[in-house]
This record gives sequence, C-alpha cells and structure tokens, in this order.
Amino acid sequence: MDQQKDSTSSFLDMLSGMKDTLFRQKRQAISFTNQMIHSMDSSYITQILSCFPIGDYVLSQLDADMRRLSIICEIVAAEEKLPSSRMFFLEGVSDFDNLMEKYIRITFLLRRLEFQLPQEALAEVAAALTQERISVCALRKITKSELFAKGDYVYGQAVRMTGGI
Repeated sequence: MDQQKDSTSSFLDMLSGMKDTLFRQKRQAISFTNQMIHSMDSSYITQILSCFPIGDYVLSQLDADMRRLSIICEIVAAEEKLPSSRMFFLEGVSDFDNLMEKYIRITFLLRRLEFQLPQEALAEVAAALTQERISVCALRKITKSELFAKGDYVYGQAVRMTGGI
C-alpha cells in the first residue's frame, strides 16, 4: 500500500511541477483552435499541435479535451483531402467548447449503434449524423480512437446511415 501511495504522490508532484506549463499550453491550443474555427483554416493544426509537448509528456496524455482535440485535428486534416476539400467537422461550431460538445455528442450517438435499439432510436441517430454532416473521415477516426466493442460494425452502420459524406 505504501508503494502505491508513493507512486501516487510522485505523480501528483510531477503534475504540480508542470501545472503552469500545462495550463499555458492548453490555453494557447484553445486559442489556435478558436482561430481555426473562425477562419476555417486548417493551417492552424500545426500551431495547435506545437502546444502539445510538455517535457517528456504530451498534452493529450494529460487532458481529455486535448486528447479529443488531437483526434479532431486528424479528422480536419483528413477531411481536407476529400474531393470537396471541406472541413465538415468544424461546420456549425462557434468555439472550442462547442467543438468539444460536438465531438462528445457524435461519440455518444455512435455508441448507441453498438446496442440493439428500437428502429426509432436508430432513425434518430441517422438523422442526427446526417444533419451534422459527419464525414466518413470523422466516423472512421472516432470509431478507431474511442473504445468501441464493435468499432468496425459501428463504423459500417454509421456510413450506411449517412450515405458516406
């Protein structure tokens, strides 16, 4: 038990030592994200990701929102390579918090596909994914990055529902 207490104390001490850097770099990443959203310019991805290194650690390892942001950056970069060159995932969001809410909402909707839900519930998922214009890039990245028991099944179902935007 003392060894666990010592390792917990060491971890907390390590976090305490990097707290100022962590919060400063997170604020900077959020600022760059807001600029990317407002300008719809993916060149901010490089600046966002430049905020992630903190010594031997990476911001996305220490903060759930930053983990989601790194996934979103991959989604946006992939969407730009689609024939339409549109950043679908950024559409309809106004700021960083709204972007995080969208990511969590989409993940929640995708989780519903793993269960044997009534047809009405599945129709609601299909309508929401279609209305949000969730791209195949986003569907693939989220189903690969989040813990889905049946990730490939969920991806396939979602692509069929949305028509593969």
